[in-house]
Amino acid sequence: MRFARALVLSSLVLCAGAGCAASPALVAARKPDYRTLAREIEVARKANDLGDGDVEDIAEAIAEGMIYRAKGVPGEQVLLAFSGCAEQVEGELEDRFDKGDEMGALAASILLSSGVVDVDEYEDFAIELDPRPAYRALGARGLVDEKHFVLRRKLFLDLDERVRLNALKAALTATSKDDFDALLEAARLDPNPAARGAAVRALGRVGGERVVVALKDIWLKADGRLRESIVDGFMSAGTFEAGGLGQLVKAAESGGEGSIAAAVALARIVIEEAPERAARAAARGVLVRAIVVGTREERTYAMLMAPSDPAVLDALRKAKDDSDPGIQLIALGRLAHEGKPDERKSATSKLLEIAKSDDPEANRAMGELASMKDKRVTPLLDKELGSKNSFARAYAARNLVLMGELQRAARALADLDPYVRASTACEILRAD
Repeated sequence: MRFARALVLSSLVLCAGAGCAASPALVAARKPDYRTLAREIEVARKANDLGDGDVEDIAEAIAEGMIYRAKGVPGEQVLLAFSGCAEQVEGELEDRFDKGDEMGALAASILLSSGVVDVDEYEDFAIELDPRPAYRALGARGLVDEKHFVLRRKLFLDLDERVRLNALKAALTATSKDDFDALLEAARLDPNPAARGAAVRALGRVGGERVVVALKDIWLKADGRLRESIVDGFMSAGTFEAGGLGQLVKAAESGGEGSIAAAVALARIVIEEAPERAARAAARGVLVRAIVVGTREERTYAMLMAPSDPAVLDALRKAKDDSDPGIQLIALGRLAHEGKPDERKSATSKLLEIAKSDDPEANRAMGELASMKDKRVTPLLDKELGSKNSFARAYAARNLVLMGELQRAARALADLDPYVRASTACEILRAD
C-alpha cells in the first residue's frame, strides 16, 4: 500500500509539473474550507462537472486531512469512523502512527484490528514494556508467539484495561492450555466487561471438560452480554465436543438472558450427526417461539438472526402486521429478501410507504430499500441529507453510496459534523 501511495504521489507531482490544476472543490477539501466545499460541490453538480472520480478524490482529501489533524476525544471518534476502510486509508493511518502520540497508537490499532498489518507488527512495544499504556496495549495484541506467552499472562493483570484486553485478544488468537488458570481469573474478576468477554472466548478455545465446567459456572452469574461470549466459548470445537453442545441446548431451552444467542448458534450449526441435528431443530423452535411471543428484545434478535426456513418465514409473516413498527419493519425487510415473489413485491411496497412517511422507522425502511438497490428510494435519501439530525444525514449518505449515487452523497463530505464527513468519506473510499 505504501508503494501504491508513492505512485499516486508521484503522479500528482508529475501532474503539477505539467500544469494540471485541482478543481475548486478539491482545493477547498484540502484546506479544509467546508462551506466553500459545499458550494463548489453544488456548482459542479449543476454544471454536470462532478464525476465519481472527482468525488473519490475529494473523499481522499477529506480522509487524509481529518486523520492527520485528529486530536482528543473528537479525534478518536474520527479515527474510529475510518475503521471500515482501513485498507483504503492505510498510508494515512501509518503516517498518523508515525507521530507517536495517543492518536498514533489508535491509528495503528485500527490497522491491526482490520488485518491490514500482521498481528505481531507492534509486539516490541509489549516486549520492551513501553511506559505508554496505549503503545503497550498495541504490542500486547501481537503476543501470539509461544515464546511470549509467559509475558502475555503477566499482561492479563496490567493496570491499564486496554493492555489487559489486548493481551486477552492475543490469547484468543493463539491459544495455550497453560493459559487456563489466568484466563479463568480474568473471566471472573476483570472489571472490564470487554476483557471478561475476551477471556471466556479464549477459554473456549482452550477446550476440554474443565472449560465446560468453568463456563457453566460463570454463566450462572453472567449478564446477557457476557453470556453471548460464553455461547461463543461453548461453540469452540474442543469445548463443543466436550459438553458444550449440551450446555447450549440447556441455555437455549431455559430462557432468560443469553438463551436466544445460544439458540441462534445452535440453529446455524452445519454438522449432520444426529445429536447436532436434533439440537438444531430444537433451537429453531426456540427462535420461532421468540419471534411470536418473546420480549421485544428477544423478538428483534431472533428475527434478525434466525436462519431462513418455513417455520421462521411463517412467524415473520405474522410479525409483518405487528403493532410495533420496529418489529413490523424487520419482518418486512426479511420477507422482501426471502419471501415468495408476491410477498417480496408486497413487502417492498410497504417498505416504500414507510420510507415516505413520518414514521420513526422511515430511515430504516430507506436502508432496507437501498440494500435492494431500489431506485425509488434515491430522492428520499437525497432529501434526508438536509436533515437536522446528523445521524440521519450520515445514514442517508452511506446508503446513497451503497446505491452508487456518489455525486449525491458528495454533499455530506462538506457536512459541518465531523462524523458525517468521516463516515461518508470512508464509505466512498471503500466503495471505490
